[in-house]
Parts: sequence; C-alpha cells; structure tokens
Amino acid sequence: MEKKDTVTVRHLSNNEANRITRESICTAFLEIIMTKDFDDISISEIVRRAGVSRQSFYRNYGSKEDIVLEIESVFQTELSRKMKDPAYYKNPRLWFLEFFSTLRKNKAAATILYKADLFETTIKKIPLWIESDMAASAADIHYGIIGSMGAVGAIAIAWLNDGMKESDEEMADIGMRFVPDHLML
Repeated sequence: MEKKDTVTVRHLSNNEANRITRESICTAFLEIIMTKDFDDISISEIVRRAGVSRQSFYRNYGSKEDIVLEIESVFQTELSRKMKDPAYYKNPRLWFLEFFSTLRKNKAAATILYKADLFETTIKKIPLWIESDMAASAADIHYGIIGSMGAVGAIAIAWLNDGMKESDEEMADIGMRFVPDHLML
C-alpha cells in the first residue's frame, strides 16, 4: 500500500498576518526610499513591491507618512531606552559611543527618517530625554545640552550621508568635543 504524504497547513492568526503584512510594507518602503525621494513614492508602488493589496495597506496604515511615524517611534524607543542609563551621565563618551552604535545598527530607519525630514526632529528630542533623568535643570545645563545635541545631530546627519565610514569610537571622540566642561558631571 502506498503511503501518502500529509501536509500540515497552519493558518496564521490575524495578529501574525498583520505583523507579516506590516513588515512586508516596511521592507518595501525601505527598498524604494533608498532610490527615490519620499514625495515621489506612491502607495501603489509600495503595495506592488510588498506583494500586498491596497486594502491590506490601508488596514494597517492610513498613509505612507504613518509608516515613517511607526519607524520613528521604534527608532526613538531604541535610542531612548539605551540612553537612559545613569552611567552615561558620568561618562558622556560612553553615551556617544552608544548613540553612534545605535545609529549604525538602525541605519535603515535613520535613513528613512532623514529622507522624510524627521531625523532632526528625533534628534531634537534627545535633550528632553537627558534632562528628564537629570536632577539639575539650570539654564546653563539646559542650553548646554541643547547646543551639544544640535551639533552632534548635525554631525550624525553628515556621518549618515557620508556612509558611516568612521568607527563608532571615532564618532564618540568627535561627539565629546561638543560637551561643555560645565556639563561634565
């Protein structure tokens, strides 16, 4: 008697299917934005590349801007989670090392945010994260942090655009040049 192979069919839960659809859409969006400007990307192009229907797209996102906002949220969470350790306030170089390392690990997300004009907005939130964890909130500390992160944000953008050729350690050393003495705790 001949034995028939049986195939086990596993159906995805709605949550799993939505997660896969969202990942496909984000991956497609990332692939497209590497070669096109944000404003030139259409929903039709995204769904075609992702292999999903327009209906699936709109079930998960209201617009392509929503994709970017989700990426920004994940990126911000990653940055802020790693940078809230009090050890970083005693050793700013360690903070910068983690900052540039996180940027490198999340280069795709940072590139999307940059191309969608949201990278600077994300970077400008970092002083708020830092100050929320510091006991001191004097004006010189407040503006020193804002000024330092403005400079470091501009450096991070240039580093991203230049292909991140320098090591994270080199970038941490560069970042340290922008920490005023009175911010060294």
